[in-house]
Amino acid sequence: MNFSIDRKYFYDQLSIVARAISPYSPLPALSGICIQVEADRLILMGSDSTISIKTIIEPNEENQLKIESTGSIIIESKYLLEIIRKLECKIVSFELFDDTLIRIEGDHGTFHLNGIEGSEYPSIDFYQPQNEFILSKKKLKEIVRQTGFACADSDSRPVLNGINFNMQGENLYCSATDTYRLARKRITLPQENTFNITISNRSLNEIVKSLNQEEEDIQIFVDQKKAQFIFDGTTFQTRLLDGTFPDVERIIPQHFISTLQIDARELSNAIDRTNFILTDKVHLIKLECTPKIVEIKTRSSEIGDSKEELLSSIYGGEDLTLTCNGSYMLDALKALGSSRVELSFTGVLKPIKISDPEDDSTLMIVVPVRSID
Repeated sequence: MNFSIDRKYFYDQLSIVARAISPYSPLPALSGICIQVEADRLILMGSDSTISIKTIIEPNEENQLKIESTGSIIIESKYLLEIIRKLECKIVSFELFDDTLIRIEGDHGTFHLNGIEGSEYPSIDFYQPQNEFILSKKKLKEIVRQTGFACADSDSRPVLNGINFNMQGENLYCSATDTYRLARKRITLPQENTFNITISNRSLNEIVKSLNQEEEDIQIFVDQKKAQFIFDGTTFQTRLLDGTFPDVERIIPQHFISTLQIDARELSNAIDRTNFILTDKVHLIKLECTPKIVEIKTRSSEIGDSKEELLSSIYGGEDLTLTCNGSYMLDALKALGSSRVELSFTGVLKPIKISDPEDDSTLMIVVPVRSID
């Protein structure tokens, strides 16, 4: 095995593949990046058995890849990335000796690393599932940003640690919940399909981190076992989460007794100013709403209290007083990302719907708690 390649380009591709590698892998081969050099291309692979990433590099002007001979080796990812990152050169070259010793050479430095024979790398099935849909990179980033915050972070119900992708005809519903809050985004696609899967939020975050800023599409293939994302010569594959995702349609209220429209920044800032006033380590806020005045209050017997009038509010409906988790409300407002927000109320202890009054494709739900008085 003997090849040379643009150092920065190679480092960027290695960084993507390394996202799949766990430092705690029980298999030594899976703690490394597998480099396979073929006659006309270079293949990089990384996996932790849940996430698997494969990148194919073909020679072009950008990567300056030149292949002298073929072969394969597995190299410890942290060592390989450290060397390639710190080498001060334009082109880096690799040469394999005795199947397990690799020489890495720049303009003024040479490293020798011990590796593992490429044949020791576990076989990973990159078969392509049948259900296909296409999203832009921008849209996938929006889905993860606007829903992922509501995922659970415990192992009691693993299916709640992911984002549910439920395709019904032309509508793709992306939902996340930890049972105390819900985030859902609806996207209309040009082709009809039907599937219902849940993808780990961790996996989706790793995909988003791997995407560049270009306005390009991602091919997504799914079945009942895995999801596969293909972009920029990279195949990112992840197992699906087991279990049945909750029927979130039952959580979303349809009838309301009152609504509040308000400047999103004013509400966010008012909540954020009181985030140090905690009750049993929880940031609870009380909303007191009437058509004449809307106030936000907090109180802690140990710390103190606050009261602030929300000046930009437009409230209609029944007088209402309720308490909710301020951190959950703040997360929802930040993820929604709109300049103005509408809160729709169904009752004192019933779910609050949070949405953009000019865009009904994204909604948040926060469940109130019993009064802090």
